[in-house]
Amino acid sequence: MLGAPEKLCPQIPRDMEEQMAQGKRILFVGLCSGTVTPDQIQPMGTIVIADKLRKNAVPTIRYFYRQGVDVKVISGDNPLAVSAVAKRSGIRGAERFVDASRLTDAELEHAAERYTVFGRVTPEQKRALIAALQRQGHKVAMTGDGVNDLLAMGNGSDAAKQTAQLVLLDSDFAVLRDVISEGRRVINNLTKSAGVFFIKTIYSVLLCVLCLLLNTDFPFIPIQITLIDAVIEAFPAFFMSFERNDRKVEGTFLGSAIRSALPNSIAIFLCCTVIFLIAPGIGMDRAQASLLMYLTVGCISLAGVVKASLPFNLLHGILSTAFVLGFFCAVFLFAPLLQLPHLATGGAMLLPFVAIPGILIAVLLKIPRQQRKAAL
Repeated sequence: MLGAPEKLCPQIPRDMEEQMAQGKRILFVGLCSGTVTPDQIQPMGTIVIADKLRKNAVPTIRYFYRQGVDVKVISGDNPLAVSAVAKRSGIRGAERFVDASRLTDAELEHAAERYTVFGRVTPEQKRALIAALQRQGHKVAMTGDGVNDLLAMGNGSDAAKQTAQLVLLDSDFAVLRDVISEGRRVINNLTKSAGVFFIKTIYSVLLCVLCLLLNTDFPFIPIQITLIDAVIEAFPAFFMSFERNDRKVEGTFLGSAIRSALPNSIAIFLCCTVIFLIAPGIGMDRAQASLLMYLTVGCISLAGVVKASLPFNLLHGILSTAFVLGFFCAVFLFAPLLQLPHLATGGAMLLPFVAIPGILIAVLLKIPRQQRKAAL
């Protein structure tokens, strides 16, 4: 007979418990000539297995905690031994361990949140623990290397690698740091870029509604919007997508992007509405009003790009400066192509009096209500 001491021994000897408390795995060896029960097994010896921690195990666990990721250990080994190894790995709450073989399905549901280390877990229980944590609102990722992990994660040994979402080719647990970092980089940078893209989408819809109500033409033509798309949306999003971003993902993609874009979009809509209404009264023709509205859209949109570039570093500073200068230089050099009057016309002189209040409105709308009242 070969197996776990608690399965084959009537009572686990003290020296075995001491070995397991040190994180060692014990295999019990005995002989049985009759009915297989712990009382009928004649002890022959034990096999003691000691696993060495990889040198990158502790730094990897620390990285997870710094990133707000909790770590739990689900193992088929003795919970006492697993707890000892977890402590050496730097896992918080490693002393909170439980023998899953003694838990009912209902108890396992509650234990999922309460305990950190689970020992003697069957494949079915691993799947149940993952499902319980997900039902409790957690986003769960599991890693394992054996067939007993197959039910819980769709991975295990050679056959399961064909269905795994991610395979660690060198079996290095530390690679998961890069997995988390890459996932957060993609999500956070895409959300940040979408916040800039949605500025144009929202103010375009609002201006379309206004033009329908007033029965007037849309103030911009496609070639003018193309410049804004290129200088303010396309190139910043391209460069932002490559940056490292380990910030914890919060909220939903669509909600976060719209909340980021909405203040600038509302500011653009209000400024354009004011220009449209006051232009006839101050003797400004339609071309001058369109130029002023276009420059206002550019200024407030560029403010959104600068905000998305925070916190500033050398790259962000260079890119923000290049985008601002690039937009105004393009308007100045290609005014005929854009079908805009020259920047020296009287309408453009009013730009600071419209764009600066618009930017301030966008900034105030981004500030939470309580902080906004205190600032005012």
